[in-house]
Amino acid sequence: MAVLLERIPSILILAFLVGIFVSLRRHVKSPRLTLWISAWMLIFIHVFVQVFEPKTFTPENLTFFVRSILAIDTGALQLSAMFFIASLSTFFDDKKRTFGLLCFNGIPVIVYATAAAFDVNLPALYIACLSVSFIGAPTFILYFRRTPKPESLFWLPICLAVGAWAIYMAWHGDYDFGFNATLTLGFALPGMLFRRRYRRWSPGVITSVGGFLLWGAVFPATALLAKFFPTLLAQINPEFWNTPKYLVAFGMILALLEEKSAVLESSREREHKLNEQLQKFAHITSRLLTGVEVNSLCNEIAHAITETSTFQRATILLSTDDRAVFVAGSSGMDEEAATELKQKCSQWKISDLKEISRVGQRLGQNSFLLKPDQAAKYNCMHSKLEFPANPYWTNGNKLFVPLQATRGAYVGCISLDEPRDVSRVTAEEMSKIELLAGDLAVTIDNTTLHRQLVRSEKLAAIGQLVAGVAHELNNPLASIVGYSELLTDEITTDGSRRKLEKLIREAHRMKRIIENLLRFARQNHLEKKSANLQGLLQEVVSLREYHLRNHDIAVQIDIEHNLPSVALDEDQFKQILLNLLNNSIDALEHVSRKRIHIEASHMGDRVLVRFDDTGPGFSDLNRAFDPFFTTKPIGKGTGLGLSICYGIVKEHGGDIYAANKEPNGARIVLELPIYTAVTSTAASQAQKLPELP
Repeated sequence: MAVLLERIPSILILAFLVGIFVSLRRHVKSPRLTLWISAWMLIFIHVFVQVFEPKTFTPENLTFFVRSILAIDTGALQLSAMFFIASLSTFFDDKKRTFGLLCFNGIPVIVYATAAAFDVNLPALYIACLSVSFIGAPTFILYFRRTPKPESLFWLPICLAVGAWAIYMAWHGDYDFGFNATLTLGFALPGMLFRRRYRRWSPGVITSVGGFLLWGAVFPATALLAKFFPTLLAQINPEFWNTPKYLVAFGMILALLEEKSAVLESSREREHKLNEQLQKFAHITSRLLTGVEVNSLCNEIAHAITETSTFQRATILLSTDDRAVFVAGSSGMDEEAATELKQKCSQWKISDLKEISRVGQRLGQNSFLLKPDQAAKYNCMHSKLEFPANPYWTNGNKLFVPLQATRGAYVGCISLDEPRDVSRVTAEEMSKIELLAGDLAVTIDNTTLHRQLVRSEKLAAIGQLVAGVAHELNNPLASIVGYSELLTDEITTDGSRRKLEKLIREAHRMKRIIENLLRFARQNHLEKKSANLQGLLQEVVSLREYHLRNHDIAVQIDIEHNLPSVALDEDQFKQILLNLLNNSIDALEHVSRKRIHIEASHMGDRVLVRFDDTGPGFSDLNRAFDPFFTTKPIGKGTGLGLSICYGIVKEHGGDIYAANKEPNGARIVLELPIYTAVTSTAASQAQKLPELP
């Protein structure tokens, strides 16, 4: 009864501490806490069973029951130390490895404690247990850690040295030294590991580290006092030696609360940043909906992404009408990096985004992660930052968010790089950026459609006007030509005949202009059929070969291998090619470097034909296809060439775009539908339909 009364305070305190750890499990979901609860339950068992032990051990009272209680007492204490070590190992969250480590440490200490309690005098048994504990367990840890940490150079030699000395003492029949050595290192090592796992000098960490070190020092201290100062040891209250236990327990509780507090603080900070991000993105979206020019907002959008997300570098790439890519906005780059990016963008095509979406690793709903080898294929910019090994981000990774319109067309992308916190490169982090990208893509697509609609309506109105004017001019012009030819037959004087012939030539010139106006107004029937672009291009270039050679103009034609045929009217398409070639020739008249590059390639169900020249470019891209708009001198051109091309291409079901190249030059892109049997049948049926009055 006296022993029970002495132990009740310790039993109640430990029961209270175990209850606290169990209650903390509701708020802290961690395998480490599970191991700590197990360790403190073992310590509770260690203290509780001491109630059934006698105050002094004599051969008479060392019955089987007492020896069993003693084995449970010492075994539970040693096993708790093994649980603490396992909880602070590098692989504590791996159940299989943790279980393996506990087996490596736990089984030998239980066997050792049981053998010592029953006075088993088998040195080989104790040596085997010590060898597994002091040599096998460290080997197990180093094997699964793969890359040894610097602290291994400190604790590993200590374990090996103490283990070797314990084995030596066991060989000579001293088994208590091995028992004390196991407990000393078993509770001192967690003190060093605790600071390694919790990299801060907070009250909880300091208390836990100090408590473990003092706990480990209890066993050699009591052994020395028992040997050299037994009287002093008898005068010390036994509860004094439990003080380090309580320090460790309270330190652990503080550390858990500090960690939970840090998590809550981090959550509040992230929530604040998320709200800030949503506010900035909402402000940008509202401005996009007002119809503001998208290009003017791209730098602001890029800065908003780098300020409110984990990414330090963001780039917004948009497509031009000819499917090229340009840098519309960027953030987190110096001047040198921005220049390099612009140079690299000149080699990219909007079609590359489809391939990125296919080969990239999907991170969110509409974001794709490219590995270093995949990013190298597209000649992406290389980050100068180096990231340690982690499962989230690798050196050289690139993250792309395609800007895809609701009708499926790609209009650009957002490129992200250099995360501040690699663990935040997740679908959750990308969701808000993807929403912004969706709004941006819809705005760009609507702007493009609006521009095309305005142009189509304007050209349609002009087409109706010029068609009516052309029909009205045809009748009087026919009379002028007819009467002029009659007068030519009647007048014999040379001077008058020359004037009439000049009048007839100008009248025929007016007639050709009217015919061009009618073509622009789409008054002709098409005879669509399968045509080979390469042959048509070669034929048109041969018509101007003499002029090209005399004016030292180099023409390069690149046709994609196995380019599919297109559905078109050959005569009208020759007119388009000839108009574009003549425009390029006229543009090169006053430049020193005279180059024309004609390229034909295949993309989806379309064939793209690009006309590039090294001339001065377009003075006003918005008016490039307007009828009668020309920058050529008077008498050089009528300004109908591109307008006629526009009408013919649209009538073929294609598209035509104009763009300026950097640093100089112009580009015209034709998009033509691929020839299919369905196209041919539809065209033939359309030709058989009667004309509307």
